[in-house]
Amino acid sequence: MRALVLFLTLGFVLLSAPPAQAAYAVPPGHQPGKYSRWAYPSQVAYGPIETGSGEIGTGPSPAAFMTLPFMGPHYVTSIFDHCGANYNVSGRVCRYDGAVASASVGGPDPTFDAGYAQTPGGHDYLYYSGHDGYDYGLYYEPVAAAAPGRVTLANWLDPNCHSCLSGQTIEIDHGNGLLTFYGHLSQIRVSKGQYVSRGQVIAISGMTGTATGPHLHFGVYHMNGGGPVDPYGWSGSGADPWSRDVGDLWLTGSPRYAAIQMPSVTLGASSELDNPTAIDVTWASPGSMSFTVYVVGQDAVRRVLTTTRGNGSATFHGKPGQRYWFWANATSDLGWSDAAGSPVVQVAHLNHGEANN
Repeated sequence: MRALVLFLTLGFVLLSAPPAQAAYAVPPGHQPGKYSRWAYPSQVAYGPIETGSGEIGTGPSPAAFMTLPFMGPHYVTSIFDHCGANYNVSGRVCRYDGAVASASVGGPDPTFDAGYAQTPGGHDYLYYSGHDGYDYGLYYEPVAAAAPGRVTLANWLDPNCHSCLSGQTIEIDHGNGLLTFYGHLSQIRVSKGQYVSRGQVIAISGMTGTATGPHLHFGVYHMNGGGPVDPYGWSGSGADPWSRDVGDLWLTGSPRYAAIQMPSVTLGASSELDNPTAIDVTWASPGSMSFTVYVVGQDAVRRVLTTTRGNGSATFHGKPGQRYWFWANATSDLGWSDAAGSPVVQVAHLNHGEANN
C-alpha cells in the first residue's frame, strides 16, 4: 500500500487545515506569478506540522541527500504542486500522495482563486496552484543547510527589486546536479563561494520579497535551470505527473533533523559560605561550545564576565548588600545558540567588625 498522507508530518493534520497564506518564490529561469494573497498576521498557527519524526512510508531514492532545513516542529504552509510546479494556475493542485484539490471540489479560497479545497466545506486546502517548493512557518528563526555544499547565491534574488520574488535568497550547489533554495530571508549569514556543512545556520527566516508573512520557502531544483523537484517524492497511484522528480530525497526516506549537537545551557551561581561576597558561577552545555558569560548588577547594566571555550566556572566578587544576576550564551561551531540565566544572588551585608576578605 502506498504511503499514507505523511503521517504526523505532511498530511495527518492537513485534513483540517485552513488555507495557507504563503507567498511564492521563483527559481532562476521562471517568471513570477502575479497574484496576491489574503494573509494571517503570520504563517505559524495552522497547517500540518513537520516534526522531524514522522514516517512517509517510502524508501529514500538513490539520490537522497537531505535533512530538514530547520530544527524543531514547524508548520507546513504550502506544498509542491505535482500538477505543474511552474506557477501557472491550472485549476488543480496535486499533492505528493496523489490527493487532488480543484475549484470543482469545494471551490477555491474565496479571496484567492488559485488555492483550492478538497471538500465542499472549504477545508483541506492544498494551498495554491503551481507552487514549486515547500513553505515552512519559521518566524524569524534560524535556517539550516539541508546538506553540505557550496553557496552559489547569497543575495537578493532580484538586486534591483527588494519587494520582488523571494527577496533575500540563498542557493547551495550540492555537487549532485541539485541545488537547494532558501527564500524570503531576513538575514543572510553566509557568502557566495562559501562551503557549508549539513545543519549549519545559513540565515534567519523572514518575509522579504513577496512574502505575506514570515516563513521559509524551501525548494530543490535541478542545476542550470532544469526545474524543481519535490523532495518528498511521489507516493500516489500511477505515474508522477511531474516528470522531473527524482524520488524521495530525505536521507532516511522520511524527513529528519540534522544529527548535530545543539547547545543547551545550564548556569549556576551561588555565594561562598565563608566569603559571601564571592559568587561562584558555573556554566555547561552538551558538546563543545563557545560561551560568553555576563553579570548584571542592580544598575541593570550587563557586563562581560568572561568568554571561553567549553564548560567552565569563574568567581565573581560582589559588593555587600548588592544583588547580582548572571547570563550565559553558548554558540556551536555550526552557528546554533542557546542561553540561560541564573537565580538572583544577594550578597549579604557584612556585620560590624567583619573583614571583607
